[in-house]
Amino acid sequence: MKSIKLTLLPLQPLRLSYAHFKTLQGLAYSLIGHDQALASEIHDRSYPDQKAFKFFCFTDIIGRYQNNGEKLIYKNTITWELRSVDDRVINAVEQYVLENPTVKIGKQLCKIISYEMREKHFCTDTLTAGMNTPIVVYHTEVSGFVRYYHPFEQAFFDAVIKNIKNKYEMFYEKPLPGDVIFISKNPSDRDKCITHYEKTIITAWYGEYQITASPEVLDFIWYTGLGGKNSMGFGTILENNIR
Repeated sequence: MKSIKLTLLPLQPLRLSYAHFKTLQGLAYSLIGHDQALASEIHDRSYPDQKAFKFFCFTDIIGRYQNNGEKLIYKNTITWELRSVDDRVINAVEQYVLENPTVKIGKQLCKIISYEMREKHFCTDTLTAGMNTPIVVYHTEVSGFVRYYHPFEQAFFDAVIKNIKNKYEMFYEKPLPGDVIFISKNPSDRDKCITHYEKTIITAWYGEYQITASPEVLDFIWYTGLGGKNSMGFGTILENNIR
């Protein structure tokens, strides 16, 4: 498991909508798609109970921006990181970067300034972390109604733990080693994020959380994200706010 961090320079001011999860997911898939067979495998991957875990997550764009009331505008250098427990994903992105001087975010061209291959491994069994992108926890009723959970109810934490267990056991085909304890540190309504992905309205949560698990499981969480919709850009842990 590893990640790749890209440093990019927009060739023209990069304009992103406030809800740009779809745009960044497109960036991830365009880079992974350098290995077409792998991209097809990930896209078509499915599991019992209609689970479709992709086993990667990615950060939001990090950099200084202007807010004109309609768009976020990036004119200078930005960074973006893709993480995965499947090394083939990161290797495919690295190969793209080695063979191409630019990449598109949406339809906007950015120069690839540099990249960094990274490996992070935890030596502790307790992690306190903030979120780079918000956590989505939801349940779809038989009627099709989607209920989003929040960190003021126990169902939110139970669902996150269940999601970790399901992802781990599907990827490694073995039981999750030990228990996982997941709690919120001082939840606040300020952490609430109402956004959208295409035409779907999504309620998600930033905030600070404490995770207790084996170092191996903490590694897995770091590279796959917390909660649902990780391959859409949700649930990525913030690097500079972990302790």
